Amino acid sequence: MSKLPLTLACLDYDRVKPLMLRQVEPAGIDLNILPYSPDDSVWPMVRYGEFDASEMTLATYAILRTRGEAPYIAIPVFVSRAFPHGAIFVHTKADIHQPQDLKGKRIGSGQFQMSIAVWARGILQHDYGVDPREVHWYTGRAEVGLNLPPDFKATLFPPGKMLADRLEEGELDALIVPTIPAKFRGNHPHVRRLFPDPKAIELEYFQRTRIFPMLHLIVIKQEVYDKHPWVASSLYRAFVQAKEICYRDLSETMERLRYTVPWLDSHVEDLWRTMGQDFWPYGLKANTHALETYIQYLSEQHLIDRKPAFEELFARNALD
Repeated sequence: MSKLPLTLACLDYDRVKPLMLRQVEPAGIDLNILPYSPDDSVWPMVRYGEFDASEMTLATYAILRTRGEAPYIAIPVFVSRAFPHGAIFVHTKADIHQPQDLKGKRIGSGQFQMSIAVWARGILQHDYGVDPREVHWYTGRAEVGLNLPPDFKATLFPPGKMLADRLEEGELDALIVPTIPAKFRGNHPHVRRLFPDPKAIELEYFQRTRIFPMLHLIVIKQEVYDKHPWVASSLYRAFVQAKEICYRDLSETMERLRYTVPWLDSHVEDLWRTMGQDFWPYGLKANTHALETYIQYLSEQHLIDRKPAFEELFARNALD
């Protein structure tokens, strides 16, 4: 019996590479993975439905799905995660010494609904008392359907200048970034992190909440799923198997060390002690609290007008 050809666009994460190298093959599927960056996978999928399946930002997906405007269904494979504490940079002359000093300031992010910005605003509000309505938000990219209440101040910058440059030049007081600009690494004369030791803050956050924030997940085009619903469970199982191979490779030591990172084995052992053996979990059971928290943040930030059930967000045959 011939396999179903399926094209999936996703960054070549180490936890995905076993699928790309065909060390793992999803049952019944001839999978062609396009190793595209999120910019080249997420937005073509949102705008044109360009692939059979793809990486997708969690915020964009949840917002569109809640509105009934997402022509795709997700599986609980969270390919991208990051703690947002280390993603917040401030201008050294903005008189910001602690998170509470962000009140009344000008904070930028690529989009208001950017996944890591949603996490950052929620954490700033709940852990540090910074109400999003007490901040003036600036974005660099237009957003369809953004409908914030009047007490939320959000302004779209005109095109022509990067947000990192605007922070550097003092047009912004703070900036939330999905990836750290090269110019902000090291000792910048005008820009520093909000949290000088973000790892310590992030460890405390994880130990207190048990949340490792997810940013991106995998979606399947709805028409593919409707015609071949088994694809969801097949892909989910394959991604889980690929991640197990990634874990195995990370645990290799000494002369079998696969990654160009000295003392990696010591770091991995620290991760196991802090976060457990499965520190990058897929599925719903291990991610229920984090997903509920994120949906709460989306609601509080007026990005969704109702809280969707998990069964609405994820393919039923890919639920653990």
